[in-house]
Amino acid sequence: MTDITALIDAAFSKRKQDKPRAYIGASGIGQACDAAIAFAFRGYPDTPPDPKLARIFRDGHRIEYSVVKDMREAGLHVMETDPMSGKQWRFEGYGGLVMGNADGLLEIDGKTVGLEIKSMNDAKHKEFVKKGVKSSHPQYYDQMQFMMGLSGIQRFVLVAYNKNNSLYHHEFIDFDDFRYAFLTAKVERVISNKAEKISVDETDWRCRGCFKRDACWGGAMPEEMTVRTCGNSYATEDGTWKCEVCDGQACSDWTLYKPIDRS
Repeated sequence: MTDITALIDAAFSKRKQDKPRAYIGASGIGQACDAAIAFAFRGYPDTPPDPKLARIFRDGHRIEYSVVKDMREAGLHVMETDPMSGKQWRFEGYGGLVMGNADGLLEIDGKTVGLEIKSMNDAKHKEFVKKGVKSSHPQYYDQMQFMMGLSGIQRFVLVAYNKNNSLYHHEFIDFDDFRYAFLTAKVERVISNKAEKISVDETDWRCRGCFKRDACWGGAMPEEMTVRTCGNSYATEDGTWKCEVCDGQACSDWTLYKPIDRS
């Protein structure tokens, strides 16, 4: 008999991965490991997710559209795109080296509020309801703080959808300038080539679940050998890249990027 499940999984495994971003994204700034952020920033490839996880990511995007539809039917004016560009709301800093993409903007009590939408399983949703996003999902909290710092918007709302029972929960988050300062310090370590690994051991649970583990521990190569992917290069706060070994703008002696080993 044809194994339909195996065929579907095999098809997902063969899907082409998205091209790596050329910037530090708000969705990744809350990671505990500077090295993981640095590998993403420099364009090193992800370790491919297994088929189940790939489908979870896909379904998350689908649910986001349904949540926006529900919010509009409830009478909320959700602005998904920037009318000036026709694209998702994007906030930038450091000459375009860092960016945050918001799911939308709302007007609440006459003030602009940023919108972030997440889908969660039942256990994670209950934890969010009980503890609040700062404790239950610190990476989401940092994502919103980062976008507030980049945009000047003083409040975001996280709307969470429970994938098991369709329950909603939301929380308003105010800007915390101390947390934003912590996140920008992380940015500056990464762009100045001072990122450090979070562990001395690749079997650490944080490394086993990291999408950059093959690049970090296995020496996985980037698609392009450019100044951005070279281990001798560093970025400046105005958005330009320079090489410490070559002429300052290009790498004729390209080398694999390696973060600082944890002592």
